[in-house]
Amino acid sequence: MILENYETFIKGVLDKLGELKIDVSGLNMDHIGYQASSNEDYDNLKAEFDKLGQFVSEKIVGGRRVGIYKLNNPFHYHQYTNMAIELVAPKEGQVCPSALEHVEFVIGDFESFMKKYLNISWDISAIGQPDFPMIKLRLDKDIQVKFHLTPVLEIIRAKKEA
Repeated sequence: MILENYETFIKGVLDKLGELKIDVSGLNMDHIGYQASSNEDYDNLKAEFDKLGQFVSEKIVGGRRVGIYKLNNPFHYHQYTNMAIELVAPKEGQVCPSALEHVEFVIGDFESFMKKYLNISWDISAIGQPDFPMIKLRLDKDIQVKFHLTPVLEIIRAKKEA
């Protein structure tokens, strides 16, 4: 299975957050993201992801395809339950491995959360996105954590109902 190492990946993200003294223990870990290395890789991985869950959405976000799958069997790690996974195509010219790339948490609001961690240089470039605003933090070259306000499956459901 392509995601057999998800527990090791999540542990690594949580360990790095712990080193930075960012407490996510009370937050909803909404989903994890898998970065495809190319558009061809993305297309090939869709068949694997179709086995993991129900395809619910594919949008162009930041100039690349992002597919969302509702997992048939949610991923569990300690107190966290991931109901969804993102499959992300690379941006034009991006060179990256095909691997788990990010974890996303739901927070109450950006300002209060960032004020708790004034020593962190948050990437706020996506805070004003109309559909899915977020703040980000790069943990190393190919791994990041993202914080947003609404679970991804709720956003998709609301868009479909509108």
